[in-house]
Amino acid sequence: MILTTKVHIAVSTENNVIKNIIIFNALIFLMILFIHFSLMVLKRFFQSSLQKVTVLCLLVCLPSFAQISNNASNEQLKPLFTISCPNFQQTVENYQKKFVVKMENWSSTHLSQAHYQTVFYPFSGPDIVTAMTLYPKANYYVLVADQVPEYAFIRSPEQLKSSSQEFECQMLTNYSRRGYYLTNDLIGKNGPKPRFIKLLIYNLAFAKAQINEVQILSINAEGRIFPLVQGQEPHGVRFLIETKDGRAVTVDYISANISDSGLKNSPHFVKAFERKSQEAVLIKSASHLLQNSYFSTMKTILVERPQWLTQDETGLDIVPLSENYQLQLFGKFITPNRLWEKSPSAQRLAKYYEDHPSNQELPFLLGYEKSGGSMLMIGQRKKSVKE
Repeated sequence: MILTTKVHIAVSTENNVIKNIIIFNALIFLMILFIHFSLMVLKRFFQSSLQKVTVLCLLVCLPSFAQISNNASNEQLKPLFTISCPNFQQTVENYQKKFVVKMENWSSTHLSQAHYQTVFYPFSGPDIVTAMTLYPKANYYVLVADQVPEYAFIRSPEQLKSSSQEFECQMLTNYSRRGYYLTNDLIGKNGPKPRFIKLLIYNLAFAKAQINEVQILSINAEGRIFPLVQGQEPHGVRFLIETKDGRAVTVDYISANISDSGLKNSPHFVKAFERKSQEAVLIKSASHLLQNSYFSTMKTILVERPQWLTQDETGLDIVPLSENYQLQLFGKFITPNRLWEKSPSAQRLAKYYEDHPSNQELPFLLGYEKSGGSMLMIGQRKKSVKE
């Protein structure tokens, strides 16, 4: 009995061992299959991923390397950002009190119904702060003028010269008092030619904005604005900033001759301006240039594209303006600055104001000095029959 039991136990044990071996081998076989198929999947994944990484590097990494010479860190740009004008902070506070606070209050009442993300400001010069104040909800501002920023100072800030600094500081003081720049100051006719890139930076300080990055820009054949890649032609500068209320905002300044002769051979500029002018536009202190026949291309863009347009007397002629926009008039207009007192367009505008008397005051100075004080018009595009 005992032997039988031992044999039974021995046989049972042997059967269990065989069973366990079979199970173990089966598990090993399944594991090998799992590893085999896993390796096949991983191989395909990494081949696909490698292709994706290669494409991404071509699209992102290489352009980034190419941009190193065109963009600089804040530490490198300290000489460019430094403002050495005496009492500059007081100058900014004076400007804020005289212009910004009043413009902000006016805008919150009369432009609060406007919907926009992009603001287009032709003939801007370095005046960033007015656009940011009248259209404070935008996250993208595009300024256009014919002054050329000094790209070399962005690439190599140590080359920055200060020979025109005293004159620039004088310009800023005058700007804080009257709210616009004199063209003869900008072109160096009234003194040393100012560093335009510095004027842009000064104006961001007037808006109490913080600059986080500066890039050199280029516009491609489709009219799209990109950070410059080495070998391309520079067309302007981009500031990535933080506004005084903590919002991340982009400010592009495009250097371009926007007369008909300047745009004739620059269809990429026309495409860019058509795209960027579709929402809100500001025209101020524009030397009445749009009222001349040789600015017809830009005039057509501004007549046909924007949903909202705010301008003083130097912008579009009142005839196409009133035909295409529902207008609100502010301030008074009797006659333009003496330099344009014989302008037929100004005479038409004076007649329009006479026929449509404005009871709405403009509580701040804007634009050129003239009899009757400052004026401003807000235009909202009229709905077409199709709409």
